[in-house]
Formats: sequence, C-alpha cells, structure tokens
Amino acid sequence: MSLVAALDYPLDTVPTAALTPRLRVVLLGCGTVNAGVLAGLEAMPAQVEIAAIVTRKPRRKPDDRYAWLTDLNAAFDTGPDLVIDALPDCAAAEKALALAVERGVHVISANKAVIARRPDLEARARRAGTGFAYSAAVGGGVPVLETVARLKASGETITRVRGVLNGTSNFVLGLLENGVSFDKAITAAQAAGFAEEDPSADLDGLDAAFKLALIARAAFDIAPDPYGIPADSLFDRSVGQILGARENGLRYRQVAELSAGADGVLASVRLQALPEDHALARVENEDNAIEIICASGTTLTLHGKGAGQAPTAGSVLSDVRALLAKGSVR
Repeated sequence: MSLVAALDYPLDTVPTAALTPRLRVVLLGCGTVNAGVLAGLEAMPAQVEIAAIVTRKPRRKPDDRYAWLTDLNAAFDTGPDLVIDALPDCAAAEKALALAVERGVHVISANKAVIARRPDLEARARRAGTGFAYSAAVGGGVPVLETVARLKASGETITRVRGVLNGTSNFVLGLLENGVSFDKAITAAQAAGFAEEDPSADLDGLDAAFKLALIARAAFDIAPDPYGIPADSLFDRSVGQILGARENGLRYRQVAELSAGADGVLASVRLQALPEDHALARVENEDNAIEIICASGTTLTLHGKGAGQAPTAGSVLSDVRALLAKGSVR
C-alpha cells in the first residue's frame, strides 16, 4: 500500500439524505465514551430516538428502556438513521461502519483507527450524500479537524501541523519524569481511564499516526497509510533519560507532525526533548496541544483535554447537532 493516496471526493460535501423527524440512533458500544453520549442524547428526546445499543456481551442488568443487542445485523434491522461508533479498533467496528455506509446510514465515530485505514468508507459516504463525521477521533475535546476545515474555507493554505495528539502517552511521560516506573505509570493511566488494556498503540505512536492521517486528509486532501508513518515508542527512552532531560530544562513529548513542502507531505511521530517553556512541552497529563501554521503566516495553537469521557462525548454530540442542523428534518 502506498504511503499517500490522493482523495477523489470533496471533503466539504454535506449530507443531503432526508432525515426522519427524530433521528433513530444505534450506539455501537456503551463504554466510557458512549455512556456519556447516551446521557447527552437522552437530553434531546424531541430530536433523537435510541433504536438500539450494541455491546460485545449481553448486559447483566440492561436499562429496559432500550434494546440491548449483541448482533450487528439485528441492530441495523431496527432501521437506524445514524450509527454512533465508540468501539475500540476491532473487526466488528470496521464491519459496522462498512455496513452503515452500504445501507446509507449516517455515521459519527470516535474510531480513528478504522477511519484512518479505510478512507474508502468516507469517500463512499460523501459521494452518496450521507453524513460521515469523526470530530472526536482527533484531539478529544480539542476542535482540530473543525479548525482545519474553517481555515481552508477562509482561503488559508496550511503548511504545517504539529502537536501532542495522544493524551495517554503524555500522561505517562508526566509520571515518568517524576521517577515513576513504566509499569506503574501505565497502570495509573489505565486506572484513570486514559489507556486501554493494551496501551501499545498509544505508547508506540500508532494512535498519533492514525490521527495524523485524519488531519492530513482534512488539511491536504490526501490519505496517508498510518502504518507507514515513522513513529518512536516511549520505550525507546529510559526513565533515566527522561529524568535527565527534565534536570536540564527539557521535557520529552510525543510530537506528531505533518509538513508540506516541495517533496509532498511528510509525516512523523517522534519523541522530542523540548525546552520546558515550549508550548508543546507545557502540555500536562491527558491534555493535547496542536499548532497549525499557514502559508500566510497565520499560526493557531489549540489546547484542551485530549482524552476522557466528557471531552470525547462532547465532540460526538457536537457532530450529532451538526447533522441535525444540516439534515432536512420534517
């Protein structure tokens, strides 16, 4: 697979499919993120109806107000207008998004892995006039993709995007520079709800690479192969190296970067020792920070919570409201 594929569909295509008076919604997963999304949707009863909630295992004590299902096909048979995906990267998530696109169902997802490696899903949805949004997949509560879209719409040419895009790695690095061991730092990140049971995608830079691929799609109209983006692992540095850098006024950060030049768009995820007064070095805990630089000299720095229920669910709900605003609700 080539590192970069050009996109052949307009990213500013808006959904044109008519919506029902109340959006019938299927939630894929009901973990940390979709539990927050569900609470938000419950506050929109005039606009949203929960058709089904899909979980990997049967719920012991499900809320009898909703249809709790474990079968994807059964969930789609409820006739949803919208699927909201907050599943981890897995075959079921990829199957569900492909099925939604095939059936003309709107998609809102926080699943950066599936969306990054399957640009064809968004392309097919856009051509069909079906909504396909994923604000929560990059930056959590930080409006990265939205800001990129606004800059392009205003006529700006983006030349560089650089930032701390993975809250888990940042949280772990903060503990490491205080002398905490890798094992204890990772356990703390998991206990705080920032790290998955298998945190390797976060710590090895793959999660940030997925997000870079999505930013590149929005900023440069290309679809990089996220698995081809060179990335450093946190394990490439010892606790001693991280402590030594801190003692010398430097802080290690996992810096993801896109840079457009004569040779095309270059992408990387690198562990960099930055001066402690650098904007990216000052990012603490699960926060994210992103610098967007334009050819005109315009530079924007975004900062906010990059992980956790509230910011991620908030981004999903923002996409729901945008879909409702664009749709022709009768």
